[in-house]
Amino acid sequence: MKKQTVGLSMIVAMLALPAYSQSTEGSEGKFTVTPSYVSSFMFRGMRLGGPSFQPSVEYSKGPLTLGIWGNFPIANKIEGVSDPEFDIYASYDWEIVPDVLTIRPGITAYTFPRAENDDGFYKATYEPNISLVYSVGGIDFTGTYYYDLVMKGPTYEFGIDYSIPLKPLGIDLELSALVGNYDWSESEKSDEKVAISGNYWQAGIAIPYEFSNKSKLVAGWYYSEGREKKSDHEGRGVFNVSYSFVF
Repeated sequence: MKKQTVGLSMIVAMLALPAYSQSTEGSEGKFTVTPSYVSSFMFRGMRLGGPSFQPSVEYSKGPLTLGIWGNFPIANKIEGVSDPEFDIYASYDWEIVPDVLTIRPGITAYTFPRAENDDGFYKATYEPNISLVYSVGGIDFTGTYYYDLVMKGPTYEFGIDYSIPLKPLGIDLELSALVGNYDWSESEKSDEKVAISGNYWQAGIAIPYEFSNKSKLVAGWYYSEGREKKSDHEGRGVFNVSYSFVF
């Protein structure tokens, strides 16, 4: 636990340093509220639930972003998966080359209020991360390194995002794809180390429609598939829809 606390403190300090060293004067803070629905709850290629309500509230000011995201199963709840889940996150965009190269340190706290420790589940895990985002020709390439302080292991992820303007319709077509690999060790739950490792991939399409500069509806679909070394996970297509309001 001491190692987790030290690691968490280091990440918080890392996020706070650029926030204080670079002025955000002149930039307005804003809140974004986004209720969402997904036909299946997928995370890194693993199916964690059926149809779910996933609301989020995010605050951003300049390069700093803070937020909280939740998952509430509606049907087909999977035994052992916490209901609900709340994730608290923070990130900071550090532009090395404006509009081209960005370094984004961040951290996410995954919390599971109803998780049963006696059954081997955690009530919280903490995952500092750092991303490198390279933008060229309207395409964003993002490489991210995560490290789970509780599961004690890294996750490596690479993603591509591309937006195609459909001018006759007045909308954009957003394409995305990512691949990832994780390698964790749940050493704190047992005297015997239990390793969890695997890989996953995901590809999807989304169509956003802006009602105004403060409200947006997004409908999309993606396919996600993951595989652990000890067991296979079936791939699944997921329909999702969300509505965002900024104030």
